Amino acid sequence: MARRIRWQIVIAALSIMLIASLLGAVALRNASVATPLVGGSCIEAVVGAPERPIPLLNDPLADPVGRDLIALIFDGLVRIGADGLIEPALAASYELDASGTVYQFNLRRNVTWHDGRPFTADAVVFTLRALQVADQPGEPALAAVWQDVLVDRLDAYTVRVTLTAPFAPFLSMARVPILPAHVFAGNPPEAWTSGSIAEHLVGTGPYRLLELREDRAVLAANEGYFGGRPYIERLELRFIASPEAAFAALTRGDVTASGARLTGTAAIDDLPAGVRGAVVPLDEYTTLSFNLRRSPLNNLNLRRALAHGLNKDALIERALNGTATPLDTPILPGWWAYDPEARWYAPDPAAAERMLSESGFDRGADGTLERDGRPLALELLVDNEPRRRAVAEEIARQWGDLGLRISVVELDGPALQARLRAHDFDLALHTWTRLGPDPDPFALWHSSRADTGLNYAGLADREIDDLLANARVESELAARSADYAAFQRRWISLAPGITLYQPLYRFAAVEALDGTGLDDPESSLHHLLIGREDRYRSITRWFLKSYREIQGEVR
Repeated sequence: MARRIRWQIVIAALSIMLIASLLGAVALRNASVATPLVGGSCIEAVVGAPERPIPLLNDPLADPVGRDLIALIFDGLVRIGADGLIEPALAASYELDASGTVYQFNLRRNVTWHDGRPFTADAVVFTLRALQVADQPGEPALAAVWQDVLVDRLDAYTVRVTLTAPFAPFLSMARVPILPAHVFAGNPPEAWTSGSIAEHLVGTGPYRLLELREDRAVLAANEGYFGGRPYIERLELRFIASPEAAFAALTRGDVTASGARLTGTAAIDDLPAGVRGAVVPLDEYTTLSFNLRRSPLNNLNLRRALAHGLNKDALIERALNGTATPLDTPILPGWWAYDPEARWYAPDPAAAERMLSESGFDRGADGTLERDGRPLALELLVDNEPRRRAVAEEIARQWGDLGLRISVVELDGPALQARLRAHDFDLALHTWTRLGPDPDPFALWHSSRADTGLNYAGLADREIDDLLANARVESELAARSADYAAFQRRWISLAPGITLYQPLYRFAAVEALDGTGLDDPESSLHHLLIGREDRYRSITRWFLKSYREIQGEVR
């Protein structure tokens, strides 16, 4: 008996020790943080291969991998900061005069190119003037902003930029990656994409290019980077043919990370053991435009009824397998101007039917809504992208339940754009992409852009015009934010279209990779990516190696 009691005491003591050690480990982990160490190699599987990784010439829509390389190798005068706002980069500071038209960029004096040459104002002037004269710039809309801007070198570390009129979003346009004049000058832009220039890209960015091959790009940390030396020593972009193949490489352990836009064929949380993922919205959205020039969509009550009659959550789940996030207004969540109090019409079929009846539409013998004996029949244009086509069919189904007769008409991209520009449509489903860090929607909703611009709906409202015009010239962020908050509420009231959803980008990586900020709710990166290359915004803080450092008191 005594022997049995002794064994019970031993077992109990061992159990207490085990529990205490486990609780101690948990307490230690909760009271400690991972402190990054320099070193390690990160291999990221990226879908596609670079075509033109040359600033000014790169088209980010056609060549996203080229834009990834540009983000790692080059810097602009300014960049997007951790809070999502514009902050100095190659410019140590900038000043705006009282007229709101003259910017002075005071350049950093401790920056060198990857080949060791000093960075000066010559590179800035060369780059911005080259953008103004390029025959085929990669981003024509950006080049157009710089077209009439005067760029002057005041001295080796000071550049003055003069606009023709105040333009508050201008600083976001000053993120143009700066080229080394000593490499590119004397060569026409058509020669930049071939030979040694393209194979040995020289920038000032956080990583320098070691090797560019058909299947990969190998980069090394820029030890003298002005923004702080990256923790990860070696970075490799491995070019993969498809998102499925890239994810398979991550699953097999061949790569450290892989990112891709989510499609309707993959579940958001479909991740293997040892891999964690972050899902972040991109700076684009798909919208449904009403043609306000035509009857019956010039009827505000009808538009509000259609708003109540569309369930965006159900649409995203059925047509997109839940791989998007719904929107309320053209101002994206994650932008500083987003107003969370500006809410879209709640899905309410009963309210929709009541409002349709108030507009004179009643169901006929076959259940179709009619007014004065004429059916409520509308044509919905969409391009041939499969996901948008599925969304169009779901819209037609939901409104069909209300009694509308919706005909989905599929067009190729150019044909759809031609119909939109000619205002030859009832309803049109289309996407605005790469909207950037500044929320300015002037080009999409100001009445001056209704006939020849991008205001396809034909919205003409004096209050909205004044708000958008004022926000473009205000220098104070708080004043601009107030204007955009009022714009969002007025836009919802007028319902000139329906902003449907944002696509989602998933970045998956081994658990050892940390510091990306993509899974941190306190980081602006967690709420919005400004192009997929924006995942590298915090690249200098990524790390694979670390040690645990105790903070506070362990109890």
